[in-house]
Amino acid sequence: MNSPQLDAQGMMRDAEARTGLSDWGADTFRKPFELLIADLNTHAALTEIGVKRAHRRLSDTLAARLELVADRKKFAGLAEETIEQPIFVIGLPRSGTTFFHNLLTADPANRSPMTWEIMYPSPPPQAQSYHSDPRIEKAREAMRFEGFMEEELQSIHPFEAERPEECNFLWELSFTTVNYSAWWNIPNYNAHLYAMDFTPVYEEEKRVLQHLQHRLRGDRWVLKTPAHHAWMDDLLSVFPDALFVQCHRDPAKIIPSLSNNLAVWRKTFSDLPPQGDFGMLEQQARMLKNVARIRALPGMEARFFDAHFLDVQKDPIALFEDCYRHFGIEVTPERVAAVRDWMEADRSDHAKGPKHKYALSDIGMDYAQIDAAMGEYIEQSGVQLER
Repeated sequence: MNSPQLDAQGMMRDAEARTGLSDWGADTFRKPFELLIADLNTHAALTEIGVKRAHRRLSDTLAARLELVADRKKFAGLAEETIEQPIFVIGLPRSGTTFFHNLLTADPANRSPMTWEIMYPSPPPQAQSYHSDPRIEKAREAMRFEGFMEEELQSIHPFEAERPEECNFLWELSFTTVNYSAWWNIPNYNAHLYAMDFTPVYEEEKRVLQHLQHRLRGDRWVLKTPAHHAWMDDLLSVFPDALFVQCHRDPAKIIPSLSNNLAVWRKTFSDLPPQGDFGMLEQQARMLKNVARIRALPGMEARFFDAHFLDVQKDPIALFEDCYRHFGIEVTPERVAAVRDWMEADRSDHAKGPKHKYALSDIGMDYAQIDAAMGEYIEQSGVQLER
C-alpha cells in the first residue's frame, strides 16, 4: 500500500508562510532534506499515522531552522559566544551513555541542551523562564503526537521535555542526523549521510550552542551521542579542545538492546520494522576502530576518560569524581550533592517505569559472532563481560 506523499518544496513553503521568514542560512541542508523526503515516499512504508508524525516532526524543524537563522541576525554577539572544552559523552549505544550524560548534567555548573530547547530553540532561552517557558509544554505535546512518549519507547530511552538530549537531535536542525535512519527505512539518505563531510553539521551545532547559551551560560557544555564515533575528525576540527567520556559495555548486551530499540522506533512509523541486528554489529565495530585511531594520536589519550558500565552501576558518584579529577575540574561538596540528589530521584523514577527486555537470541546471534567483530575492542578497552 502506498503511503500519502510528502512534498519537500511544499513543506518549505509552508514553513516560510508559518514563520514569515525566508532565509534558510547555508544550503547544506537542502540535499539531505530532499533525499530524506524522496526516501520517505518510496522506501519507508510509513503508516497513515507515521506520515502525520513525520510531517509534524519535519515541519517543526523547518520552522526552527528559519527562526535560528533570523535570530543570528537579531541578537548581537551570538557569533562571538565561545565554546570551551565541551565534554562529549561517547561510547557504544546502550552502554550507559545516557545515564552518564545525565549524571554530568546534574552538576549545576554544567549546561546540556534540553529536549524542548532543541526542538524549539528560538528565541534564546533565559534563566528566569527556563523552567516555565511555554515551549516546554509545546515539546511535550509534539512528543506525545509523534509517539515518543509510548511506554515501549520510554522503557528504552526516557524522553521528557526537560531532560537533556543527544547531539543527533541537534543535528535534526541541519537535516543531517542518524535519528532519521533509526526511525525510517531511508537507504539513499543513509548512504549520503555516512559519505559526507560532517564538518558543516558540527559548525551548525556550534552555532546552536552559541544561541542557547547567549542568555543562559554554564561553565561548560556536556554533550552526547554514540554517533560521534563516525565523524571524530570533523568534530575535532570544530571543537579542537573537546574532552571525551567513553562508555564501555559488553557488546553481547549492546547489540540485542540496540536492535530492539531500532525495531521499536520503526514500529512507531511503519508496519515493516527491520529484522535481525539491523547491520549494527559491523557498523558499530567499524566506528569503534575510528575512535581507537583518534585516541592513538599524540596528546589525545589524556583527553579521554573511560567509564565502564559495571563500575558506573556499582558507584556512579566515584566515577563522576574520577572523571572530574581526570579532566582537572574541581570536585566540590555542592556538586557531588546535586549529582547524588539527581541520581536518587532517577533511580526512583526508573524503578517505577517500564522495563526494556531483550536477548541475543532474539536477533539470531551468538557470542562467537559478537567476539569475531568486537573482540579487539573488548581486549584493548578492558571491557567487562556480562555473560
